[in-house]
Amino acid sequence: MEKIKAEDIPQIIGPKAKVGIGNACAEPQTIVDIIIQEQDHFESLEIYGMIFYWSERFLRHHLEDRFKLKLFMVNRFTLEGVKRGTVEYIPCRYSQIPGLFLKGIIPLDVALVSLSPPNSRGNCSFGVSSDFTMAMAKSAKTVIAEINRQMPRVYGGSFMNVGEIDYGIESDRALPQVPQAPLREKDRQIGKHVAELIDDGATIQIGIGRLSEGVLSCLYHKKRLGVHSGLLPDGVVDLVERGVVDNSCKGLKNGRIVTTTIVGTDKLFRFVDRNRAVESYPSDYTHNQVTLSKINRLHAINTAIQVDLMGQVNAESIGGVQVSGVGGQTDFMCAASLSEGGKSIIVIPSTSGNEARSKIVPRLEHGASVTNLRHDVDFVVTEYGIAGLTGKTLSERARALIAVAHPKFRDWLEARVNRGRA
Repeated sequence: MEKIKAEDIPQIIGPKAKVGIGNACAEPQTIVDIIIQEQDHFESLEIYGMIFYWSERFLRHHLEDRFKLKLFMVNRFTLEGVKRGTVEYIPCRYSQIPGLFLKGIIPLDVALVSLSPPNSRGNCSFGVSSDFTMAMAKSAKTVIAEINRQMPRVYGGSFMNVGEIDYGIESDRALPQVPQAPLREKDRQIGKHVAELIDDGATIQIGIGRLSEGVLSCLYHKKRLGVHSGLLPDGVVDLVERGVVDNSCKGLKNGRIVTTTIVGTDKLFRFVDRNRAVESYPSDYTHNQVTLSKINRLHAINTAIQVDLMGQVNAESIGGVQVSGVGGQTDFMCAASLSEGGKSIIVIPSTSGNEARSKIVPRLEHGASVTNLRHDVDFVVTEYGIAGLTGKTLSERARALIAVAHPKFRDWLEARVNRGRA
């Protein structure tokens, strides 16, 4: 690894290149800063990644002519760019993203990553972002690494030796922080209902956000839970410290939390640092169907934008506009049926827009993405209860879902069902 200064980076990348940037809380902040600062050096960069906390600056500085973002996820930082047509979305399961780079389907000129300092053998950890970040680095023609003293060293299968890195700069920067939003009463109600479905000894997969944290906050009375999850949020730390999560019954990687992307605050980052009970691997392992089928009682818990009366799930679009992405949801929801005692659970508030619209709908809106097929969903949970769908006919599913819809929309939903039968 050749040590360089930050100002050398634009020249190394060149005016035109296909560039991959490390994901989420592992984005190489100093490298990104210099790219934006030296934007006039670049003519055309295609930038690949998933979650960029710096992308608000990309939009604010109107860099779309020079930088084109091609992303595996849309969020509040990039939604405006999607609407303007300057950010493009790539549909792909989390399990399949590493292969896009390793197989050369998306060939990269440069990978920009953030790593932990090397150990005595010269191995740096990818820290809080294994997912596809390692695949980008392993496949790119050139690797530029930001060696961040504050990047946690996370055990498992995501390391890179300094001999594999072309250029490196050192930094000492706090990772981006993603604090938990205050829980609403409906988040707690949904969490209580989900807790009824979680068996002692189950292994849970969960996302980030208020609904996920609401579920985690209601699991304190459970026993011997395990965690195998694409995303690892702050709320898992409390469950470990209370003895709720001990990973003793998983059947695969017993005694260890397994993840691929760690998103939260310093509380979480301190917890995972050099913790032998936490392991991180690329998403083509953590989300692989063969891997997940070996886990006992895998309970996949995911959120949605809409659920229709057949049980189809849209977790990606509103009004035909991409607002999220597939992520790992489909991987886990499908895999739950392969796990002995597994359950696939969708959690969703009954309404949006200050109770102006029902999230339980007769049919998914025109142009909506179908993230989960109706036969892959076991339970749908709102603040009004649990709709069990497994083994039910279409009419029985509709009745179960109407029963957990907001009361003000139940007659409307019933009328639409009856109209469809006429």
